[in-house]
Amino acid sequence: MNDLDKFLADPIVTLILIILIGAVIGWIYEELTHSPHGYITSALVGVAGSYTGYYLARFASLSSNAAIIRLIAAAVGALIVLWAWRTLHLHPKRKRR
Repeated sequence: MNDLDKFLADPIVTLILIILIGAVIGWIYEELTHSPHGYITSALVGVAGSYTGYYLARFASLSSNAAIIRLIAAAVGALIVLWAWRTLHLHPKRKRR
């Protein structure tokens, strides 16, 4: 077990990293796409995707360099969920008064 695996063995550290990865990717995604959802929504959707990607990679139980692969999967998961969110909600229906 290398140092990064030992560091990520702590569930609090893992949770903080998942939240940071998702929020940063959500913020960057919002900057690049200018979607109508806003920064907070994009960050929250990014965190949900990051969490999903991380735990899907963990469920796959990859053995070599598992910590790095799980963090990359968290970033990819955040991007996929943000893309799907934007695609499905590009033009939200709003009631006019």
